[in-house]
This record gives sequence, C-alpha cells and structure tokens, in this order.
Amino acid sequence: MMRLFTAIAIPDDVREKLASIQPEHPDIRQTPESQIHLTLRFIGETDKTLTRRVLHALTHVAFRPFEITLSGTGCFPNPSSPYVLWAGVRYHPVMGDLYDTMQEELFRTGIPYQNRAFHPHITLGRVRQSEKKRPDEKPPLAPVLEDFLQGEASRFEVTFDVNCFRLYQSRLHSGGAIHHCLREYKAD
Repeated sequence: MMRLFTAIAIPDDVREKLASIQPEHPDIRQTPESQIHLTLRFIGETDKTLTRRVLHALTHVAFRPFEITLSGTGCFPNPSSPYVLWAGVRYHPVMGDLYDTMQEELFRTGIPYQNRAFHPHITLGRVRQSEKKRPDEKPPLAPVLEDFLQGEASRFEVTFDVNCFRLYQSRLHSGGAIHHCLREYKAD
C-alpha cells in the first residue's frame, strides 16, 4: 500500500523564507524545510493497481502555468485552539481549475470526491502537547502563537511561478511524514 497526495513543489528560495517564519517552541513540531509543499489533493492509501491508475489519470490533468502568492499566516481550527500553523495562499482561478480537473480525473479511477472545500495553505507546523516537561517548566506558548499570527510573520508575502504539480508518496515516521516524488506533471 502507498499513501499518496498531489502537491505543488515550493522553490528552494521560497522554502527557505517560509522556514524563517516558522515559530519555535517545544510544543510546535515544525515542518522540515525540505518537506514544505502545497498540498492539492490528499488521495490516501492505494494498492499497486490503483497507484498505476492514478499515475496515468493525472496525465490527463491539463492546466496552464500560473503565479502563486503566499501571503500571511494563520491556523486551523482557530487561534484559541490551534493545531495546524500555516502560511496563506491567495486564491488563483487556474489553481482552482487545476484542483477541480484533478478531482474529476481521480474520480474516474474510483477515488471519491473530497468532501470538504479546497483551502490551499502551506503547513509550517503542528501544535502538540509535550509530555516531556511539566507545563510550568516550558516557556508560554501564547506569545509565540500571537507573534506568528499577528507579528512580522503575518506580513509575509512572496510570489512564484507554477508550471507543474507532483504526485507524492508519503511515509509516516515518528518524527512526521517523509514525502517522495513519484512523478511530475507539467503545465500545457
């Protein structure tokens, strides 16, 4: 079985800038700089036959090159109970069309439509509860989160060109997921 997802790769210089705004705290597991990407569609566990069908189906996803602007920071589900810390992505119609076309092609392979709305973002970290230290031995998390959500990081903005997307395999490890590119799909 393979755990698959599609994503837009982030250029090295942009990943470096994103890594520079990641908040640091014992209760935040940062996304490693080398693993920073923009997920388009999580596919999930697939066997070899379905993986081959997905690899082929994605060759039918046509799109034209476009620009992405990353802007600001935020968290899911909300600031009073954060779990995922992210950099924002400004909506671009071509990216929306790319996502919709990808959904159609994946559906033809037997993969159901994603039930939730497409909210493009780049995960920079996840908030966790540390079991290693007592709460009074750790620095407070609230000021770090406030700075990430309202300080200099919240004014982060960078634009880059997109001319392909990738199909990744994700392997889960104790330190987080490791992603490996299976194939790249170029714009028309």
